Amino acid sequence: MIKDKKYLSILDDGFPERVFKTALYLSLIIVAYSLSYMSLRLTMSIGLGCFISIALCKALWWTIQQSVKNKRIEIKRFFLKISFIKYFIAGTVLFLVCFFMEVHAVALAIGLSVVIGVIVMKVGGKLLVNYLNRTVKTTNYKHIESSCKKKGV
Repeated sequence: MIKDKKYLSILDDGFPERVFKTALYLSLIIVAYSLSYMSLRLTMSIGLGCFISIALCKALWWTIQQSVKNKRIEIKRFFLKISFIKYFIAGTVLFLVCFFMEVHAVALAIGLSVVIGVIVMKVGGKLLVNYLNRTVKTTNYKHIESSCKKKGV
């Protein structure tokens, strides 16, 4: 059980939107970087993986918003239906891409892991900042200010 309630407030209301924006910008940077390898197969695989990753995360966030907004009584059934549809579509897209296109598997995996990586980095960064704010002792600024006045600085 969490004794410190500060850890529960790590994810604020704007967190999902910041994750989507950061994942989009990171995806664009990764795709632009992959262009330097002069390989259409690599670039298409990364771009497709990033697109699927962001689309799945957006669909999950939409599902959560709709279930909370409409106060659905049968939330489990709603999540099951939407998840089934979402993963069926994603699986079909991945199957068709792998079947009809020549895909670089590692590049596709890198693209698919972009949103997960952004979430881990953002949560890890917040936890690290909260930890450092609690443990690092700062100096007494009044003491420094008074010593500077005495020295004429």
